[in-house]
Amino acid sequence: MQKRVDYFPVEEEMYAAAAELICKSAEKAISYSGSFALVLAGGETPLPLYRKLLDLQFPWNKTDFFWSDERCVDKLDNRSNYGNAMNAFLRQASVALENIHRIKTELSPEEAAISYAEELNKFKINNRRKKLFDLVLLGMGEDGHTASLFPGSEALHEKEKLVLAVQAEVPRVTLTYPAIADSEMVLFLLKGKKKKELLSSGKEFPATMVKSKKIIWFATTIKT
Repeated sequence: MQKRVDYFPVEEEMYAAAAELICKSAEKAISYSGSFALVLAGGETPLPLYRKLLDLQFPWNKTDFFWSDERCVDKLDNRSNYGNAMNAFLRQASVALENIHRIKTELSPEEAAISYAEELNKFKINNRRKKLFDLVLLGMGEDGHTASLFPGSEALHEKEKLVLAVQAEVPRVTLTYPAIADSEMVLFLLKGKKKKELLSSGKEFPATMVKSKKIIWFATTIKT
């Protein structure tokens, strides 16, 4: 497993580098398999990156979009990772509906987790993919959580299931470590001094437990 950490003095440089990396990953994946499987991170940090992709030559019609996690709210709720991504760039890019693989929050959390896992397995088998995902975008909270894998959660110990329901103030559905590990690359995007300090601390927390063929961390300290 390859690991790399890059620090950027300003956010714009981080987003530009991330957009370039995603486009190169897409080009490489498409040259090998004819498609690109991209997992989107939730929260506000990746939204400028998503909007930046609209200005680039991105292979929209050859990309399948997934989510690392989702709050169990209506898809029109402003807390919905799916809704925020649709508003930020997917709707403007006119991505085909069959290429958008959302977590079905109209179901119960447990049913949504089962449904999403079935969709992931079907996608991998039908497309004869060696890896489920080509690139997984992730963020990190100040407590070190990533996706909806929180410190102390039983989900951290899952070894087989690809998707789990997670109990929280707002129930969530998340990819597990086994799902994320079935990827060519993971790219973390971090903003803020506290997150940089945690990353540099050498401590173990949920985000550091992620595995993939290649893991890259992009961090900037402009915002606290």
